[in-house]
Amino acid sequence: MDSLLGWAKKHAAACKYIDHTVISSDLAQQDHDGPHAEPEWLSRPPYLVGDKTLIEAVINDVLHSCSGYDYAVLLQPTSPLRLPSDIERCIEIAVTMNGVNGLTGCVSYNPYGKRNGAVYVLNVRHFLEFLSLDAAHHYQMPMERSLDIDYPEDFKTGDPCAS
Repeated sequence: MDSLLGWAKKHAAACKYIDHTVISSDLAQQDHDGPHAEPEWLSRPPYLVGDKTLIEAVINDVLHSCSGYDYAVLLQPTSPLRLPSDIERCIEIAVTMNGVNGLTGCVSYNPYGKRNGAVYVLNVRHFLEFLSLDAAHHYQMPMERSLDIDYPEDFKTGDPCAS
């Protein structure tokens, strides 16, 4: 059985648009070994470790460590039910709709209009200027793939709206 990180790695490897995978973690790499594509590993600096760390700060750190990209994709391991097709659709929306209504990226949402944490596609230049995930087009995923595991009880209920 795959770990949550294993599923994210598997989804990234299956996406036809992703050509480089980076994992940013505060855990040692051996704690996450698995059978899927070998990504680049970045150990987070101490100030980016902890449950209260803002994801924008982590993305900023990764983008400064891995420069030269126009777009970046964040796949949170806590959303294991997304499909590679969900990632690909978000990338397509971000690229083809770049700048429309001032929006430069794409974020996945559940049918109730809540971010589900599954896919974030960022225009790197825009993100580094504003350090925000808010200027993004929406991609609606079906409820059955919108599970976001934030708390232990989310494993028990399987209810994507529980958290």
